[in-house]
Amino acid sequence: MSLKVSRFQVHENSVQANVSGRTCALSALEIGGEVLVVLTWLGNKDAGLRRPEYVLPLASIPHQSREPDASSPYRWVLTGTLPMSLFDGSASRQVRRQHGVSPGPALNLPLPVTAS
Repeated sequence: MSLKVSRFQVHENSVQANVSGRTCALSALEIGGEVLVVLTWLGNKDAGLRRPEYVLPLASIPHQSREPDASSPYRWVLTGTLPMSLFDGSASRQVRRQHGVSPGPALNLPLPVTAS
């Protein structure tokens, strides 16, 4: 069975996370009222596209919601620490399951524009 996704919103760099002691910005997808934090992206530079490889439901981890402002662009702040293994592909199935990690939805999105 496939999931047809018609409405979604991408929140680029809107999640503040602590990954093994380092603060970083992650993107999120909002689909059908659920927010999915994108842990890793698969990119195709030739096609100019990317898709979310692994996601983490925001509801499954401690976090705070906030209104972005001039002092902080983050909409969500994760209050726990995520292990680096969730990002570098070395996490065991048990660790992925413990954190609620799942494959990302079948969405092809444009690569973000980066300053050169």
